[in-house]
Amino acid sequence: MGRRSGRGTKSESALRAGTVLLEERTRVTVKFELSGRRANLILHRPEVLNAMDWDTFEALAGVCDELTQRRDVRVVVVAGEGRSLSSGIDTSVLASPRGSMEDMIAHAQAGFRKLAALPMPTIAAVKGHALGAGLQVALACDIRVAAADASLGLLEHRFGILPDLGGTQQLPRLVGPGMAKKMIWTQERIDGTEARRRGLVEVVAEPDELDSAVDDLAARITAAPPTAVREVKRLVELSSRVPIAEGMDEEARGQRACFDSPDFGEAIAAFVEKRAPDYG
Repeated sequence: MGRRSGRGTKSESALRAGTVLLEERTRVTVKFELSGRRANLILHRPEVLNAMDWDTFEALAGVCDELTQRRDVRVVVVAGEGRSLSSGIDTSVLASPRGSMEDMIAHAQAGFRKLAALPMPTIAAVKGHALGAGLQVALACDIRVAAADASLGLLEHRFGILPDLGGTQQLPRLVGPGMAKKMIWTQERIDGTEARRRGLVEVVAEPDELDSAVDDLAARITAAPPTAVREVKRLVELSSRVPIAEGMDEEARGQRACFDSPDFGEAIAAFVEKRAPDYG
């Protein structure tokens, strides 16, 4: 993934230092990189198309725990090392069960739940394979940017099981319940262009332009007022769970947080001075 330069800050230095600890703890099944206000979370098992094993599940949860505490990270890009985002679950997971079925699923789901719950925007860079767990990690992100030739699908039925890492919950919210059922029941694989047509991804790019498209989107989000960005994420997620009136009450609370933040003063000053705002 492309990197963007940023001014060094005390918090940035702390996060860079934390990166070493994260990589040691996660045994490099998930790489963590910082570039200015952007964090890259990279699935790192390229020799098996980033298939996810137990170490990957634990690493994903651990990195998300760290990110949850960070106010200095304004956008997270989730990508895969090498040719693919992820080809799905490594068969070693099925061969080495951990506890009861319920315990195993909860253990595997933890990182996906934490990724979906991160307070800052998340972008999935979808290339090569995004199958099974690989598609579900993309579904846990806020926005998906896909290469036109990427292969996306939930193929769990071929093994007599269902997508249990958020697939049955996240997919219908994007493509509708009927299309979600069809895709899962028929084990359909679609490319990035068709995924965009169905609303499964928000941006589609030619394969050699994927990184640039992700970089551009991440830069635009990073340049936006951070308090308002986080509040919008919270409010949009809330919209599917509460009545409109309750949601609008929450909008008022979110707006108060924006007015009370230094971002508001900087935005007004930049507007008056006819310059781009600098949110630090």
